[in-house]
Amino acid sequence: MTMLRTQANPEVRQLRPNVVSFWGLVSQSIAGTAPTCDVVAFMTAGAAFALVAMPLSYLAAFLLMFIEVNTIYHLTKHRASAGGYYSFVASGLGAPAALVTGFMVAFYQVLSIAGIPIYVGGVFLPGLFTQLGWHVPWYFWVVTVLFFIGVPWLLGVLGIRPSIRVVALTSLLEIGFLILSSLWIIHKAFPAHPLLPFSWQFVGFKGVAMGMIFAITSFIGIGSHTSLGEEARGVRTQNGRVIGKAALVSLTLVGVALTLSAYALTVGWGMNDMVNFAKNGAPGVVVFHQYLGIWGAAALVILAINSAMADSLALLNSSARVLFAIGRDQLIHQHFAHVNGQQAPAGAVAFIGGAAVALALICAAIWGPRNAFNVMTTAVLFGLVTAHTLMNVALMRLPRTPGEEAPAWAIFHVLLPIIATLLFWWVLYESIFPIASPLEWSPILWLLVLVPATIYALRKTRQLDKQRGHQLGILPGAEYEETTIDSSDP
Repeated sequence: MTMLRTQANPEVRQLRPNVVSFWGLVSQSIAGTAPTCDVVAFMTAGAAFALVAMPLSYLAAFLLMFIEVNTIYHLTKHRASAGGYYSFVASGLGAPAALVTGFMVAFYQVLSIAGIPIYVGGVFLPGLFTQLGWHVPWYFWVVTVLFFIGVPWLLGVLGIRPSIRVVALTSLLEIGFLILSSLWIIHKAFPAHPLLPFSWQFVGFKGVAMGMIFAITSFIGIGSHTSLGEEARGVRTQNGRVIGKAALVSLTLVGVALTLSAYALTVGWGMNDMVNFAKNGAPGVVVFHQYLGIWGAAALVILAINSAMADSLALLNSSARVLFAIGRDQLIHQHFAHVNGQQAPAGAVAFIGGAAVALALICAAIWGPRNAFNVMTTAVLFGLVTAHTLMNVALMRLPRTPGEEAPAWAIFHVLLPIIATLLFWWVLYESIFPIASPLEWSPILWLLVLVPATIYALRKTRQLDKQRGHQLGILPGAEYEETTIDSSDP
């Protein structure tokens, strides 16, 4: 093992350092999960498969992601950069795997940025307006896509400071509202058989796994703050651990809020009537209105709309910085490595925003908003599982640091990553096969990106020095040292 220090490069422009606090990182991570939007969108979609076991799907996804966040926490001890997962994988697996990871992160985050506005504008709001006796034109979802991606696009080019201010104002408010509201609904609608929603006997393992597609993708933004490593405070003094701590805190808050919300909606709607829950355009609003009145329902709608906006902003900032880091390493066009006067990667932001708009319009036009959301969400899971598998393997490849006990290293660097990886792929397999139309397009979308990305990564990094390959994503001129695998390691 060697300790490597990057060399300063005065030609590389940098992101604005030391502007994101610990709670700013937590807020970015929470915003990336869009918790209130998950309640009105992902839970409705997941209930179509998990039915009464929807809370079990969310609890299982929460526990799986808690195991997986172990990988994020331990990789952040080695480095923190704008590359996020891309840089993490480079430390353990080198350049080709890192580049594939970066492309996978951009792939699934762009799909998520595109998918949520489709559901909000094409399913949730039209369903809500229909219940109120109002009619919306067919192109309403087009307007919402342009609005929910366009506004974050503009905020993204203004730099990280205004973006963090936006998400910090509402993220913790969302969490508090969901937890308190859910506890109240559970109190008022406490069932005679309270453990029934945590049983798979009515839907089987497959039903729970299908529900976990939407439950796991509810957590995809947990790592969206990792790409703010160069803009965060305390990274050098804590050797990157502040990024891992933020992941643990945000996952705990979001996991508790979503699991309670899933249980509250299930018992509040009626455990024996979850088929109609899934068919309703806005079942969450119905439940909140029944138990919290008009103001509770209105608060849910307002926070859900804000949540969709904050999610797009958080994921856009995250994926744009990953592309910025790859561009800075000269592995894609240098346009992505440019920053504007606000030290924001404007070129990368524009690419991500434009790609999300194009995908949203194309997919919704082909399959319709509801089916497009399901196809894109399942494709998100493919990309997420791929990226996290590479991260888990990268963690296992990192050698034990001096002073680290062998049993602890074996548990946190080997056992837990293996468990998380196996569970990810089991959920993916159980939820996809046999494939039901139009979900067969999900793996096709994934392969259309994965195969070219792998070929490109192998060819682009072929002449790259192996030692340099383990340093990808590190800020040139960084003052703190990074731990990587020695180039002589097998």
